[in-house]
Amino acid sequence: MSTFPNEIWMHIVEYLPVQALHDLMNVNSVFFQAAMDFRYRQISFAYLDNRMLRSLARLKDPSVAKRVRILHVYPGFLKEALDREKEKQDLGLVAPAPVHRRSLRDKLTDIANLLLEPKIVTPKHPRIRLMQTLKRTEDIVQLMLDVLSGLPNVTDYYVTWCGLPSISATAVPFLLTVFQPNLRKLSLELSLENMRTLLTPSFKVEKLEELQLTIHSENIDSVWERSDILRTHLAPAISRLRSTLQTLTIQSWEPADLSPMLCAISRLPALEELVIAIPVESPHLGDPEGLTHFLNAHRVTLRTLRLRATQFGGCGLTPDLVSFDNWVRQAVVGVHLPKLRQLDISSGHFPIDTSLFCLQHFASSITSLSLTGCYRSYDDVHEALNLVSDTDGSLFRLRLGLVSLSPQLVDLISSQLPGLIRLELVVKYILPHPFDSPRFSSQHPDDQATTQVDAFLSEMENRCYSFWELGHMSLLADFLPSRTHYEDLLEKTFRRCIPSIKTFS
Repeated sequence: MSTFPNEIWMHIVEYLPVQALHDLMNVNSVFFQAAMDFRYRQISFAYLDNRMLRSLARLKDPSVAKRVRILHVYPGFLKEALDREKEKQDLGLVAPAPVHRRSLRDKLTDIANLLLEPKIVTPKHPRIRLMQTLKRTEDIVQLMLDVLSGLPNVTDYYVTWCGLPSISATAVPFLLTVFQPNLRKLSLELSLENMRTLLTPSFKVEKLEELQLTIHSENIDSVWERSDILRTHLAPAISRLRSTLQTLTIQSWEPADLSPMLCAISRLPALEELVIAIPVESPHLGDPEGLTHFLNAHRVTLRTLRLRATQFGGCGLTPDLVSFDNWVRQAVVGVHLPKLRQLDISSGHFPIDTSLFCLQHFASSITSLSLTGCYRSYDDVHEALNLVSDTDGSLFRLRLGLVSLSPQLVDLISSQLPGLIRLELVVKYILPHPFDSPRFSSQHPDDQATTQVDAFLSEMENRCYSFWELGHMSLLADFLPSRTHYEDLLEKTFRRCIPSIKTFS
């Protein structure tokens, strides 16, 4: 076995569950490398605890640092350090003696020793030296800066800086050091006041393909100041990614006017996918003309549009569905996206009537549709399918949920969309007839009664959709009783009824 070429071992690794890699890492070097890659593929820095210190110590080794692909940073430990400093100042305590700056190697050696020998504590022990080293906020920032700058292969970088003190000039390099050539995805969840410090004219990520923005603006009361930050900091920062940015997500934590930013962003010629999350409370995202302008500016390249309704923060956390519907209609009505192929509308807060309006507006060009979040009755599904089946375009992929699965629903989808290639249904109930009421098991109140599922299977026995071109089908059922038993029966039933099915899940 030891003479097998590495290619064979690597092929075997592809079929192993990742949980088993750790147990097999001593078998040979291929398993060891695969286990190490999995172990250090994703790293999170959020709390200054033993786990974080252990990660810092291990990442001093370049052979470990090079394995990190996904990095999450929420520097809550900086807030803890700042709170300690403020408490000392408030109490009038004498500041500790200055700590001599020591090399990264010495600091990480202290950390490693601390973790290996936690019970031995003397005045000269690494525990004491480490506590002294990390007493000052700038020392913590410097340590993190040294470590993060040694991660050359990070592709996905997630930064959360909200509910924390404002970003200082000291912390900016600490956040930006990961902006290296391999970075492809950047997620920033920031308070609006921090945009000025972080998104300076020097902000640039060479080959960034995906940017996710979550904006917290509750700490700035001035409308002029908000508009100025959006227009002069955030919009130019996004515009500087024009040559490579393919996917953009814009989300506001609370209702806020983002139209100054949407109007000020230069056209992004590589942009293919846009995700817009709209707060359900008024004023939503401000002037709807901002979104209209942005969408029309990218009508030549935009192929995927994902619309979300969110309810994270706000004054009353009270959805205003009439206002939301009016805002979306105003934003969309003047938009023309001839290249749009995929429309995705999700969230339980997105009203069905609003989603139908968007679907009707964009139906002529789409080939993939996803409507999820709200429960959709048989009539709701019928109305949606009428909108797409009446167009000249061909819908190849459909995802619906939540729905009640019935034989009549399958009849409807197959007759309206005979050219459908992939169907995904998120099922709330399984019913023999679409207008039946669901019944639940007396022994397991969370599970649907088996009699209704059995009746559905019985109704399906006489059906055959030999004309249907469906190749892939997926069912996700919420209240399925005896899950393994009925999952097998459902698969057998659909494979018999729809001969064209190649994969079922």
